[in-house]
Amino acid sequence: MPKAPVLPTAGEPGELLPLAAAAVEEGECLEELDFVGQTVTGEDFAELELSGCRFVRCRLTGCSFAAATLRDVVFQDCDLSQCRFTKASLTRCALEDCKILGADFSGAALRDVGFSRCRLDLANCNAAALRDVAFRDCSMEEAALSGCRVKGLTLERCVLTRVNFFQTPLAGVDLTSCTLTEPVFSASAGELKGAVVDLFQAAQLARRFGVIIKE
Repeated sequence: MPKAPVLPTAGEPGELLPLAAAAVEEGECLEELDFVGQTVTGEDFAELELSGCRFVRCRLTGCSFAAATLRDVVFQDCDLSQCRFTKASLTRCALEDCKILGADFSGAALRDVGFSRCRLDLANCNAAALRDVAFRDCSMEEAALSGCRVKGLTLERCVLTRVNFFQTPLAGVDLTSCTLTEPVFSASAGELKGAVVDLFQAAQLARRFGVIIKE
């Protein structure tokens, strides 16, 4: 279960573009700021450091947060589609009611991160480190989670259509509340060892791997 972000009751209002540019140049951290209703497209926030910040109803499409550090950060009702979080570090972060279509988290380190009611279709989380990360009520159609290092992964009531789990161990992950359709595994399906599925899911998976079920 992810730990909740630690934020002030209300942060100082801020304008992301000028503050981020100055922070990266000076090597400083943006702390305890609220960004509300802002639209930023295609900007480079690589190596930006954020702590105790809120993003509310912001549209940050196609932006790069590569190698950024986010601690105690909340995104509420934001559009982060096509954003790049490659090799970023996210700790105690919450993303709620967000569009994160096609976003790239490959090689990122996520710890105590919660995604709630988000659209993560086509998102790329390949080779990410996921520790105490929860996806709840999310759409994850054709998302890629291959080669991930996993400890404490939660998937609840998610749409997992053609999700790529190749070489990502799912031991201890309860998939019974999820819609699991045509997932991608290795030929041996070793990723499923120790995963929890219901009878219907088990039958579907068995058929995919050539097991004949006699009724």
